[in-house]
Amino acid sequence: MKENFISMAPDEESSAKVSPIDSNKTLMIDQYTSDAEPGNPELVENLTNIDEAFAHFKPKVEVSFTDADGGSVTETLHFNELRDFEANGGKGQLVRNSEFLSEVKNQIDTNAKIRRSIEQNRKLRDILKDSSSKEELKQMLEAMLAELEDNNPKK
Repeated sequence: MKENFISMAPDEESSAKVSPIDSNKTLMIDQYTSDAEPGNPELVENLTNIDEAFAHFKPKVEVSFTDADGGSVTETLHFNELRDFEANGGKGQLVRNSEFLSEVKNQIDTNAKIRRSIEQNRKLRDILKDSSSKEELKQMLEAMLAELEDNNPKK
């Protein structure tokens, strides 16, 4: 197997090779600070590790998400360590550090729990197969929801 040119590039100062990127990984390069001027990079010396680089540069990016209603939600994501970039199927720091993504993940998890409950409940599955029973269940749930909303102290 032939290595890509990046993995064979020597580090000029230490004569070390850059580690190859696994073929099942994706390398994403982007600017995560909106205040840096393009073409005029800041030269910073005496940073000895990645934590110091994060502390110095304080990378952040403003992101626009589209919500379920088609509206736009703007949020600033801050990155304090490499783990902050991990989505990891919704379990990573990226999701935890974002209020919008956390809410979306909670909705997905709730829907998955409801679906599992329906799949495991034979009586409920039978009700949902019959259109008249399904309509009765829908009306009952709507009445319960209306009652809960009427009793909601936030109004």
